[in-house]
Amino acid sequence: MALSQRFYVANRKKMADQMESDSFAILFSGREIVMTEDANYPFFANNNFYYLTGIRAPEVVLVIKKDHHGETSFQLFIEAADPLKEKWVGKKINNDEAKAVSGIDEVYYIKDLPHEIGRASSVQTLYFDFKTPKHQSFKTEDTDLKNTIKQCELKDLHPILTGLRLIKSPEEIDAIARANTVTKQGISAMKPLIKPGIYEYELAAFFEYYVKKEGTEGLAFETIVASGKNATVLHYVSNRCPLKSGDLVLFDLGARVDGYCGDISRTFTVNGEMTPQQEKLYGIVAGVQAEMLKAYKPGAVMKDLQNLTKELFLEKCCSAGFIPENNDITEFYYHGIGHPLGLDTHDLRPAGDLILAPGMVMTVEPGLYLEKLGIGIRIEDDVVITDSGCTVL
Repeated sequence: MALSQRFYVANRKKMADQMESDSFAILFSGREIVMTEDANYPFFANNNFYYLTGIRAPEVVLVIKKDHHGETSFQLFIEAADPLKEKWVGKKINNDEAKAVSGIDEVYYIKDLPHEIGRASSVQTLYFDFKTPKHQSFKTEDTDLKNTIKQCELKDLHPILTGLRLIKSPEEIDAIARANTVTKQGISAMKPLIKPGIYEYELAAFFEYYVKKEGTEGLAFETIVASGKNATVLHYVSNRCPLKSGDLVLFDLGARVDGYCGDISRTFTVNGEMTPQQEKLYGIVAGVQAEMLKAYKPGAVMKDLQNLTKELFLEKCCSAGFIPENNDITEFYYHGIGHPLGLDTHDLRPAGDLILAPGMVMTVEPGLYLEKLGIGIRIEDDVVITDSGCTVL
C-alpha cells in the first residue's frame, strides 16, 4: 500500500523547490538481487524514491527537470510488459498504475530513457542521491549519461531529502502510529507464551505471524528476542536460545505499515516475577524514560538529551548500589537515547547535533546492560514532537 497521491506530489514539489534552476535529477527504485541460481532476495524499493513516488516496483526511474525559468516537470520510466515473463512472476507496474499512485502524468518506457538523458547535456547541474546503496543506484554505464556527467556540475540530493523526511506529515505520523498499534497488539498476544523452555525464535516467529495476519507489510526490522545475557548485545538477532526461569527477556520489534516503521522495546520476566535486583534495575530504566519523555521538546538538542540520560543513569545506578568502574556509565549504557523513525527504522541517522522540531518522530529508548549479572533491560517508545513537548505514539 501507499499513502495518498497528494502526499507524493507535495514531496516532489518541496524537493524541486530546493533544486537549482537549469538542473536535472535522476532517482532509481532499485533492481532485484540474485540470492542463488534463479531465486532473488525479496525486493525492497529505495525509500527516497518511494517517498517521492509511492512506487515500489523494481527498475523504475524518476526524472525531474527544472528549467532556467524555474519551471519543473516530472517523468517516470517503467519496464515494458513481457507476457512470457508475466506467466512466471506476475505483471509489472503499468502506465495507468504508475500515474494513479504517483500523480505523474508523463510515464514512458525505459527504452526511451537514453534519449531523455541525452537532452540533459545542456543543463548546468545534475543531481543524484550519492548515499544510495549500490543496487538502488542508477547505472551510469550509458554513454549519453557518461558524457552528460562530464559536462555538468554534480550535486547530492541526499541532504535535501534528509531535511524533508525529518519532518513528518500527518499522513506519515498516522502510518507510524498504526504500525505501533499493531506492534503493541503483537506484544500483548505474545506475552502469554513467555515461559521457561520456549525458544527465542518461537516468540520471534509468533510476532511475525501476528503482524502479517493483521494485514501489515510484515516486519520493520529483524525481531530481537534476547533472554538473559543475550540482552546485553544490542542487536542480538540469532534468537536461538531457550528461555530460562529467573531470567529477563528483552524484545525489540516493529511492524511496517504503508512503508513506515514501528519500533518498540519491552523487557519481561520469563517466570512472571522479578528478583529484587531485576526490579530495582527495571525501575531505574523506567524512571529515566519518564524523565526523558519530559525532556523531548522543540529546541532540545539530541547530544544534550544523551548527556542528560547518562547523568540520570549514573545518579540512579550509584544510589541503588550499581556502581560502574571509574563511575563511567558507558559500561552499563552504551547506545544513544533515540533516533529519527520513519520509512527507515533509523531514519537517515543525522548527527547528534540534531535539534528537535515539531513533526519529527523520534524514539526514546534508555537501557541498562549489566553483562556480569546477565541482565539487559530496555524500554523504547516512539514519540512525535509537538509545539510544546511530545506525544507517545
